[in-house]
Amino acid sequence: MSKLAAVAKYEYKMQISRPAGWGVLLFSTVTAFLDCLPTAANMARVEFLGEIHYYVRRVFAFDGLILLFGLMFLMAGRMVGDRKTGVKDLLMAAPVHKKDYVGGKLLGNLCYTLTMMFSLLGISICGYLLCRRGTEGIGSFLHAGYSVALYLILPASFFVTASCVMLPEILDIRFFYLLYSILFMVNAFSVNSAEKMPFYIFTQGDLTKYIWRHPKWPQIYPGSAWLNLAFLLGTGILAVTLVAAKRSFWRVDE
Repeated sequence: MSKLAAVAKYEYKMQISRPAGWGVLLFSTVTAFLDCLPTAANMARVEFLGEIHYYVRRVFAFDGLILLFGLMFLMAGRMVGDRKTGVKDLLMAAPVHKKDYVGGKLLGNLCYTLTMMFSLLGISICGYLLCRRGTEGIGSFLHAGYSVALYLILPASFFVTASCVMLPEILDIRFFYLLYSILFMVNAFSVNSAEKMPFYIFTQGDLTKYIWRHPKWPQIYPGSAWLNLAFLLGTGILAVTLVAAKRSFWRVDE
């Protein structure tokens, strides 16, 4: 466990110190403020921006997606880079087991992704407070933050992190970039409606309707929401399992 924690700590420190990640967060914050802040101009365009639950859902449906897309490129090459630079060989020569390396890489990058996502949440709520000071109680903000964390940030972050860190060890990284870029584009152009959303929509699928529901389409489809969650968690778990089961990935004795 201590070796896993050491790998995770090293991975987190390496990622959090990269300026590119903070640049992506800054860009996502700017786009979120321009599009979502409940100013008079924005509320004339989108009437629900004055509701905190809708606000946080909208921020992460679009700007959170931008943030995850940028982080994808920062995480996808981590294991591949270790192999090319010889870091992986050094770790295999040391008393580090496969489970420590795989688990540490996953945990370190997941903590990094969550740091960025929760930073966006905190900054977004501060911006909302500046525009709508005193209009809602603390309970509304706590519930909105809890809801967006449970139904969007946590499952989407696990899905993207596990996929990005693990799958380039199984697939050609260029094919991975192509496949997931298409998936992100499909998510970006998806529009909420009264119908069930496709299960692979990970920032505004049916699971996120538990955060906020449109008054015209209040129906929640629990089966579709569970399928949405199963896709996010299942894909991440499958990606980790494929790498853990790959015989040529680590020493022959493991």
